[in-house]
Amino acid sequence: MSPKISDEHKELRRQQILEAAERVFIRKGYEPATMKDFVEEAEMSRGWIYLYFQSKEEIFGALMEKFDTANAKEMNEQLEETDSTWEALVALLNQQKKDLSATAESLSPTFYEYYLSGWRDSLRREQLTRRFERSIAGYTRLLQTGVDRGEFNPSLPIALVAKIIVSQLDGILSHTLAVGAEQAEADRLLDALIVYTRQLLGVSK
Repeated sequence: MSPKISDEHKELRRQQILEAAERVFIRKGYEPATMKDFVEEAEMSRGWIYLYFQSKEEIFGALMEKFDTANAKEMNEQLEETDSTWEALVALLNQQKKDLSATAESLSPTFYEYYLSGWRDSLRREQLTRRFERSIAGYTRLLQTGVDRGEFNPSLPIALVAKIIVSQLDGILSHTLAVGAEQAEADRLLDALIVYTRQLLGVSK
């Protein structure tokens, strides 16, 4: 009888596979990457990989869930670390500057390759819609916290302000991927977004 594997060990194996897959996706992109690449990168047997994931699509979906969870955690931590919702929002937007400077070494190009090149695929469209809705919901909750604290007096519904923020961030990222952060003037665009968002939220201080 083979020994039982603890849940902790299973999760460790799963994370090792995801980390290996992330490195492969960053290096090769989505379409050229294969399950064989993940097996070699993770230095595990094919059987171990397939015990956790059945396809490249499933692995990529798990990576997206992992990053969405990390982003939600970062947003919550920013709110917990300061009494100012506005400062928390500015910190999140400024973090985008650091992320954009390392775009080429991140999963962002693969993300756009997967979703935008495959927008006709109904599964990918459903995934992208869910991620968009989660992102909007996260920013809406943050903005509502500012309203509840008496910091914000928005001139537009906060759900619309959240969509403006997310749409602008996506646009800046796509232009950065296309022409580079310097030519896209990503930092200046983010600074302008902060100014515009402040006006929309009616932040006085």
